Amino acid sequence: MVPLLANRWTIAIPPIWLVGAGAALALAVILAAWAALRAVNPRAAAEARTSLGDGFAGPLGWLLLALALVGVATTPLVPLGQIGRSLGRMASTHDLDRGITVAPHATLQPVELDVRPQELDFLSLEGSGPLTVRTQQAIEGFAMAKVPDIDLAPSQPWTWRRSEGGTSPFLGTTARLEATNPGDEPVTLRVRGRLEPEFPQAAILPWTAAALLAIAAAYAAFRLVPRRVAAVAATTTKEAIGQPIFAVALTVGAVLLVLFIVIPYNTFGEDVKMLKDSGLTLIKVLSLLVVVWTASVAVADEIEGRTALTVLSKPLTRPQFILGKFTGLVLVALLVFLILGAVLMATTSLKVVYDARESSKVDPLWKDCADEMITVVPGLVLSLLETILLAAVSLAVSTRLGMIPNLIICFTVYALGHLVPLIVQSSVGKFAIVRFVGQLFATLLPVLEHFTIEAAVVGGVPVPWTYLGWAALYAGLYSAVALLVALVLFQNRDLA
Repeated sequence: MVPLLANRWTIAIPPIWLVGAGAALALAVILAAWAALRAVNPRAAAEARTSLGDGFAGPLGWLLLALALVGVATTPLVPLGQIGRSLGRMASTHDLDRGITVAPHATLQPVELDVRPQELDFLSLEGSGPLTVRTQQAIEGFAMAKVPDIDLAPSQPWTWRRSEGGTSPFLGTTARLEATNPGDEPVTLRVRGRLEPEFPQAAILPWTAAALLAIAAAYAAFRLVPRRVAAVAATTTKEAIGQPIFAVALTVGAVLLVLFIVIPYNTFGEDVKMLKDSGLTLIKVLSLLVVVWTASVAVADEIEGRTALTVLSKPLTRPQFILGKFTGLVLVALLVFLILGAVLMATTSLKVVYDARESSKVDPLWKDCADEMITVVPGLVLSLLETILLAAVSLAVSTRLGMIPNLIICFTVYALGHLVPLIVQSSVGKFAIVRFVGQLFATLLPVLEHFTIEAAVVGGVPVPWTYLGWAALYAGLYSAVALLVALVLFQNRDLA
């Protein structure tokens, strides 16, 4: 059983391990920070420990622990040497610049460069006099594509770039040159190069740790500054987690994401892309359902049940109430995306191996699984931004209407928001009333197509960070407008 597992699925484990190791690193830093806080300020440390029961920190901590345990359990199946070298290269110098003196009449003088050929992205050889340089040495028992010896003229460098797709000048795991100097004077051979990590996918580990630490730090700062808003947000998050729909959404989502691995899509080798597309849509719909349900329970039901009147009788203003509810909805959506997003990333890595086996393709490398897994992250970010925008819309609706109208309106906005570009385009050249309706929809409804990356997923095009920034700005502006409408509607609402 172990050899079977090793042969078939070990390839997909390293990307999952990188996420787990990043979570373990983030958890270790958080625990170290808490230990330091306990030594300096025991009261603040006790309060931080109590915050684990506020609805968000607790589930986040359990998620970090679960990912860390996955990382520990899969460590024996991971090429730690490859990952360690790549991480070390990321933290060290990337430039190679050496000068070697070649003695007169030297024949095949060996020159050890002390670098791995797999890390070379660029290489330049330049001699102060005529030289002949051999880069490839024969390896016994292996056939190789012979690279001709390099004849260097004075001050005329020879260059090689990996991006140009030429044959690598080195074989094996050691970069070694042999220089021949036919002249009577010593010649200086200048070797310059640029080194890159052999497996840049190893950056998943520090990026995962940095993202999780940023989330934890942002939440800690939020807990400390607007305490009244944070208290409302914590109550909203706890109510959402206590609702059966939260557990059902996570369970259904996790089960379906795992089943997506074995579901045949009949796409002629594009099943991995279909899994990512289907997984992102599933997570977005489930999180939206949880958020709309929570908004109805946390606002509409509290207004109808006079609970909001009791809460606002305390030193809490209505804007603080609305902001606290919205922040609670954002935290709930973030929890859903963190949990199901981790499952989707793992299933994407496993699907690459499964699809190769089912299609009789050559077994992929673990870096291929990591590349496919990385492309899921921008989609998760954009889907989260879309959910946050619709959470603000749902909160505005829930100040006046109950759960069923809220669900209908929000999912109508979701459907029409994705059709806004098509509506505007189809209204061109039509009657004035048709153009007016099209422009009205484009003005009032959010353009949710900004948050979809199906075309990028299908085409294999990376999503630039600048696009994510503009999408975040758009989501923030529209959410601010929706929150302003919610505040206006709630300000005049008779709670008695």
